[in-house]
Amino acid sequence: MHLGDAFSGSFSGVYFTLATMPIRPLEYEQVVEALTPILQNLPGKVVAIDGRDGSGKTTLGRFLAWYFNVSLIETDLFLFDGEGFSYRLEEINHIIGIRLSKPRPVIVEGVGLLSLLSQLGRSADFLIYAKNQKFSGSEALSHDLRAYENLHQPETVANLVLELVH
Repeated sequence: MHLGDAFSGSFSGVYFTLATMPIRPLEYEQVVEALTPILQNLPGKVVAIDGRDGSGKTTLGRFLAWYFNVSLIETDLFLFDGEGFSYRLEEINHIIGIRLSKPRPVIVEGVGLLSLLSQLGRSADFLIYAKNQKFSGSEALSHDLRAYENLHQPETVANLVLELVH
């Protein structure tokens, strides 16, 4: 079965087709190939997706969560309103902990993710750095992101750098 395949079958006389996810750039194939051996048998692992705002992290994370049938934490949803990169750390850590205790993998995506994971006392088992050839992030965040990138070097330490165009 390939990324574009749909699954069809029947259950109790009802015929069904599971639709494929409509948005999936060809670049996602390399991520699936890299993660398949790591997520085989769904072990308790943290897959992290880092990159600048607007790079495609959330879309990639949603695709991977759908494809591998695992949980996704979109860290933007845990930001304190109007406080920069200030996250509700206890909530994020609690969700990660629950998934890993099953053990089940969890995908965590967000800007400045290595810093966030470090604050939680956690690290990524596999790090994907998403880049966008057409958009390098918003001007409003550029100063903070440059400081983060200089300190943590996410593109350099990533297991996979994914270049997207959208």
